[in-house]
Amino acid sequence: MRTDHSLVRVALVLVLCLTITLAGCSTAWIGEAEQIVAALIPAAANIITLVAELQGKSVSAADLETIQKAGTQAGADLALVQSLIAAYQKADATAQPGILNQIQAAMGAVQASLQGLLPALHIQDAATQSKITAVVGIVLSEVQSLMAIVPLVSAKAETPTVAARSAARVGHSQLPLTAREFVSSFNATLTAKTGDTGLDRATGALQIHMHGKIARWATAGMLK
Repeated sequence: MRTDHSLVRVALVLVLCLTITLAGCSTAWIGEAEQIVAALIPAAANIITLVAELQGKSVSAADLETIQKAGTQAGADLALVQSLIAAYQKADATAQPGILNQIQAAMGAVQASLQGLLPALHIQDAATQSKITAVVGIVLSEVQSLMAIVPLVSAKAETPTVAARSAARVGHSQLPLTAREFVSSFNATLTAKTGDTGLDRATGALQIHMHGKIARWATAGMLK
């Protein structure tokens, strides 16, 4: 069974490598990564906003502090990724590999913040716990999927086998959602009805939005 699982993973990673290669590695990755990160930033911010609105109802002050700390750190690291992607576009070929390493490290920090969040919470209300778990989970999955792209960009001059092994070390071979797909999936997860009127009202105003050819983002329902 373990061998079969490994073969499936290698096959998925090879598909990922081929997809990036055919798309034009640098150009495709930069453009889509910029928009994905631009969506992840308000998504992380809205997790904090949601929990803040639920404090004293189904979320304790201690849990709010935990989520604020993790969400703020994740947001800061995502902002760093955003600036590094911009720097990557302007850098020459000799500097780009080092910037990719910095991007990978910053994405790893985002992943660590989100992975450590849920086990630290003590939310008793089942609907609230399920909602926060689902919303954090979709953000974390997109972060992990985006991380799998970076080794392929770094390994674009190498053989497909070497590139695939690089991606496999990340441990997540799923292709990331596009920015638009992520926005749609995040909003659907966020607003899925729970039967808890207060919770459903709080989530309804926290969708994120993508507008026009150039991405413009709004949180907390400010842009419709």
